[in-house]
Parts: sequence; structure tokens; C-alpha cells
Amino acid sequence: MNIPDKQRHQTPVSLIRTTPPTPDWLGAELSRTLLEISERGDVTTLLRYHRFRGTESDREAGAAWLARRFGVAPSIDRIIVTNGTQSGLLMTLVNVVGSGNVLLTESLSYYGVRRIAGFLNIPVKGIAMDDDGAVPEAFEDACRKLNPKALFLTPTLHNPTTITMSCERRLALADVARRYGVVIIEDDVYGLLPLEAPPPIGALAPDVTWYATGLAKCIGPGLKIAYLLTPSREAANCAFDRFQTTSTWHVTPLSALIAQSWIADGTAEKVLLAVRSEAVARQQMAARLFVHATYLAKPESLHMWLALPRRWTRQSFVAAAADAGVLVRSGSMFALDEESSPEAIRIVLGSPETRASLEAALTALRPLVNESR
Repeated sequence: MNIPDKQRHQTPVSLIRTTPPTPDWLGAELSRTLLEISERGDVTTLLRYHRFRGTESDREAGAAWLARRFGVAPSIDRIIVTNGTQSGLLMTLVNVVGSGNVLLTESLSYYGVRRIAGFLNIPVKGIAMDDDGAVPEAFEDACRKLNPKALFLTPTLHNPTTITMSCERRLALADVARRYGVVIIEDDVYGLLPLEAPPPIGALAPDVTWYATGLAKCIGPGLKIAYLLTPSREAANCAFDRFQTTSTWHVTPLSALIAQSWIADGTAEKVLLAVRSEAVARQQMAARLFVHATYLAKPESLHMWLALPRRWTRQSFVAAAADAGVLVRSGSMFALDEESSPEAIRIVLGSPETRASLEAALTALRPLVNESR
């Protein structure tokens, strides 16, 4: 494909990170909130102290936010406020898996958790998936053969396939976990993006689930705040005791106060609705431009899982996309076994700052992704 010289020299558009699109009014909301915080009587001591597992007010705000997925606010005694979801996953892997023990994931899964596991000397093994996510029979077979400590899942808007697991499948996996004494680690960072989604596994089976979510994918990653919900107060206390002086997972006071304010006054809900609406518009744009392509997507997802036409390999497509001025990553980064990885690419729709920038990128990719007619 011949790329015009002008297009070759433009700054490439990145479709790599699943950053939510930012409403243009968010800066004004942040300025307002920072002004309100500056007028607090305790602002002079705001930066003097760690918040450790989060103050009571931080955890109450977290419980109120989690209630949007759980239907009711969980006990704040079960909540640890963390410096982003990654920190919550690190704490969880240390506490429920441990060095040398096996962690299971779906055969296609978020690569970040594997990097954390590698850092902790935790081997990761994949189990089979179908159109509804992790297969319970494959999970049970792995439980018998591998004696795993935990199963990591992203049941809602799965990364990278966008699959949203049915309630029945969630219950079936929880039943296997309970029978074999295996913990489910639920990453629900995308859970609030769909207008409707089944309850989290953490709500259906709280006794076997460590549940992590945050504001990165529905508000913005710059806040660096997340909520880890453990099965019990005792589990939260144990996790806190192991980490209170050994990690940078403590949420920063300013982020915590912004999150408190926005959850309480409805700003967080307003941003979530705007992000969801923009995600829908961007998915519609992609569907129009990729009309002859094959992919998996959901209306409110920040990404899509593109099956490559036969003329491409993952590597050749990434290179051709770069020549067209668009940065994408190989889908093999999500595969537990690269040799059997599908010829597919995750296309992120949320990361470009404007809809016009995204349209330019997708238009550049259109001749590459559409099947020959």
C-alpha cells in the first residue's frame, strides 16, 4: 500500500492504551474541586500523612461507588483503597497466590497481571475460553492437575475480546472455585461502562472472590485510585498488615479527596455517563468504517478485537498500520501461548483525544482491515 508522504510525516495516532475519552468540561470540574479542597481547614496538613488502607471517608466513598455494581454498598471493613487497580492486583497476588504457586487465567488475558505474576515468581497457566469466557470444565480440569491458588478473570468487557460473561457462567466458575478451594480474582475495571451487565462474581460469590476496580477506565487514569474488596474484614486486615510499610500502593491524599468529592456530588457519575456515551459513538464510527471487517465489540467498550484478514500476520499488520500513521500492538501480547495465539489485534477506540483524530486513524486502517470483496 502506498502511503502519501504528508501522512507518513504526521505524528502517529496511538490506538494502544484503553484510556477513556475525556469530556471537554472535565478540566473545569477539576478546577472547581481543587478550589473547594483549598478552602478546607485541614489543607495545610493534607500532605503530612499516609492514608494507608484509606481513611474511613475514603472507604465510604469507595463503598458508595461499588454499590453501583453490587446493588448495595459493601462493608467498608472489607475495602482497601489502593494506588490504582494494578496495586490492588499486586496485593492480591501476594496474599492469595504467593511465590511458586500457580495462577490461572483465560487463554487470552490482560498482560499486566502476568507481568506482576512474573515479578512475584508466580507461574501463570491458561485455560480454554469459548464465546462466554472461561470454560468451567477447563477450570476444573486445571484445578485437578495444577493445584492452582487462584483464577484471574475480567468477566465484563473482557480484555482483549470484549466478551461479557453471563451470570450463569459466573456462577458455574464460582462453584468450581468453591469446591477446589481456589480464589477468584475479579478485575472489574470496565464493569461500569456497559449500561447493563450481570452482577460481579464478587457479588454472586463474595466468599471466594477478591474484587478489584478503580476509576481509571470510567473517569481517568490520572486519579490513581482503586478499591480492593476482600471476602472479609479479616482478609482485608491481613492484606493491609503485609503491605502497610513495604509498597507505594497508598493512595495520594489529593486523589482521594477528589474521588470523595466527585462520588458524593455526582461528578463521577456525570463523567461516567459522558465516557459511556462517547464510547458508544466511537464504536458506531468503527462499525461504519470497518463494515467489511470481522471483529468482536460491545457498544460501550473502549476497544475492539479485530480478526485479521488472511493476507496479514500480526507482525506485518502492525508494521503496515505504523506506515499508515497508526500505532497498534500485536494481539499476541494477550496470549498465554503465543504460538497458538489468534491472528487478531486489539484496536483501542478511547485513547485518541478527539473523535476526529480517531476517525482519521480508523480511515487509515480501513483498507488494511476490510476483507477483500
